[in-house]
Order: sequence, then structure tokens, then C-alpha cells
Amino acid sequence: MTITSSGRRARSAMALVAGAALLSLTACGTDTGGEAEEPSAAPASDGGTQGQSPQEPTSSDGGGAGEDESVTSAAGDRTRIMLRTELGVDGSTGEGPLALADDELAALLAESFGGDAECDDELMLEPGADAVDCVGPANWDDPAEQQDWVANVVLVPQESGFQNGSRVAVLFSTGSALPEAASSLLDEDVTVTGVGFGSAFGMEPLSAEQVAESTLGTLTSEFAYVPVDQMADWSEVTCEEGLDFTVFETVDCEATTADGTTWDLVVAPGTYADNDQGLLVGIETAREG
Repeated sequence: MTITSSGRRARSAMALVAGAALLSLTACGTDTGGEAEEPSAAPASDGGTQGQSPQEPTSSDGGGAGEDESVTSAAGDRTRIMLRTELGVDGSTGEGPLALADDELAALLAESFGGDAECDDELMLEPGADAVDCVGPANWDDPAEQQDWVANVVLVPQESGFQNGSRVAVLFSTGSALPEAASSLLDEDVTVTGVGFGSAFGMEPLSAEQVAESTLGTLTSEFAYVPVDQMADWSEVTCEEGLDFTVFETVDCEATTADGTTWDLVVAPGTYADNDQGLLVGIETAREG
């Protein structure tokens, strides 16, 4: 289903450096200062189920299963997310906003884990819809272990470009509510995308410069959940602050394209439950006239 909401913004043809360099520098907590890195394992753009490495495709049912025990344990203490962009609904019939029934919403959550989930209510597929509480698998190793999740409607770019509008998607996050410090991701003038950079990404806090480099890497990645690399000639990103992945909040950044156009961004930690750790990037499409 497609819901359109007007908005405008842009992209960069900047090449990504080796993902290994980012991981090693990030793990040490150092300031990279170099170009954006190639993600070591990036999500497919077909619904946020599981990622693909630029070098070697991975299975659709186990992106996080290869992490070592220490990395899995550290990530388990963080707000984990799952972005689903293909909802399996048809907006060609019926009147009014569409909805995902509680069992359909639960299936979206459980699908990647191969387990079971339950959701308390249907999710209305429109911006600003009330969140829905769910219970679903807590980890890959034992899908029977359950934990709280919450489902929110977010907007992702139209295939023709985020400047031309948006469509609805579902963002699942662990816990009973999306943290207030990240609520800007739900704004009607924000379209989101994201990418995974590897299991060690974000193990240590990232500086503002590192967040900027990785954000540019997200915008220029063909492996993003919703690729925006061809939607604008992204050339540079600057960020006001760094990110600590133990706190799920957004930081303000600004992207510049080759023609000098700027776009405001909100960037959050991307501890993807169905892929590696990376970033969740929201592009603010509202512009002052």
C-alpha cells in the first residue's frame, strides 16, 4: 500500500571506504576523519528482513546469528529495532485508511525470527497512528524466549524519490514504547531509511565526525532498507553530536548535495534485531518556503 505525503530532499555519489576500517576505528572509539565506509553487512531493500553483504549474500533468516557471544550480549541491552517496509496490504479496494490486523502485525514481527508473536490490536496504516503493543521473540538462538515490542507507523521514501512523497512502513522497537528522545522519527515530514554496518559497529560511542561519516555511508548505500543513493547527489554530512548506542535517541545532522542543497536529518542508533548494527536515518522533507 502507498500513502503519499508531500515532501522534498536529496543524494551523493560519494564512494564508501572498506567496512573493516570503520569497525576497527569505531571499536577503539577514535575519530575517523576519513570517507564513509562500505557496510560489511547491509539490509536488503525488500522489507527489512535480512541484510546482504556487498560481497556475499546472506540468508534471510539469520543475520544476527553469526555474532559472537559478547557482541550479542552487549546488543541485547540496547533498544533493538526492526524496519519493515513491505507490509503485504493492497490499497486498491475499500475506503478510509488501511490497517494491519493484529495477527498480520504479529506475523511481520515474528517472520524474521522463525518464532511466534502476538499483538494487542490492529495497527492503522496512517501517519500519527497509535502505537500497538506486541510480544515477540527476544533473540535468534531461542525464538521461544519472549519480550515486549511496540509497533509504530513511520514513513519511508517513495521509489521515485523522497522529494516526491512517502509511503507507510512499520518500525518495531523493543520495550513498551518508542523512547521520547527518538520521537522525531515518527514525524509526518520525516522519511526514514537505514543500513547495517557490522556487529561491532557502535560497540563504543561514536563521535560527531564518525556519525557524520556513517550517515553519509547510509545515504549513499545501495544496500539500505530503502536506498536513497540515486535520489540525490549526496556529498557531505555534518552532525551536531555523537551517538551512544546504549541510549536510543536522535541527533541532528545536515546533509549537503553537490549542487549545494541542504537537508536536515535526524539520526538514531540502528541496533537491528534482524541484521547488524548500523544507523536509522530520517530525512526531513518539509522545507521553508
